This record gives sequence, structure tokens and C-alpha cells, in this order.
Amino acid sequence: MLEFDQKSGGESLKVIEIRISQDLCKGCLLCVWACPYGVLEAGKERNYRGVEVPIVTKLEECRACRLCEYRCPDFAIQVITDKDVEKLREAEQMELRWQRRVELAEEVGGSE
Repeated sequence: MLEFDQKSGGESLKVIEIRISQDLCKGCLLCVWACPYGVLEAGKERNYRGVEVPIVTKLEECRACRLCEYRCPDFAIQVITDKDVEKLREAEQMELRWQRRVELAEEVGGSE
């Protein structure tokens, strides 16, 4: 994980991954043009639609500005930071706690 300039609540964001959906991407390359840091490039491989999908070539240069994500008309690109992963883990923990409460309630209710 790399630390970058972008701030969120006074903390530096770490870009973990940039995901590009092969299914959603139509190959317009607007994300490539939107990125001020040259993180993305036109790829050579084609998706099932027959279009060249962009690829991440310089993840270490990403500043988590999300301009690529915001510019994509098909919502095919996602910048994932350490904060996103942290929020997902918290949501998963909350879900596990909720499931456990439901199980306990069923055990208590079922024993009568």
C-alpha cells in the first residue's frame, strides 16, 4: 500500500486497487483522458464487446482524486482506498453481529 497526497478527514488515503469492469466498460477511454497523473492507459486486450479496455499502468502515481471514476459514463471504474476497505470491514462486522443476534433470538424463542 502506498501513501499519497489526497486527504480524507486529515488522513492520507492509500490507493489499494483500481478496478475496471470488463463487463461494463465500453472502451470510450474517458477515464484515461480524465486522469491527470497518467495512471491509466488504453489496453491491448479486448473485452467481450470487442473494445480495448483501459489498464492500470502506474498505480503508484494515483492520488485517489477519483476523476477517472467520476468521468466514466458506465460506472465501470472504481478506485479503492484503505478507507473503503476499512468501511467494508466495519459493515461486515456489523452484519456478523446482527446475524448472531438473530441466531440468539431464534434460540431463545425456539426453546419455549
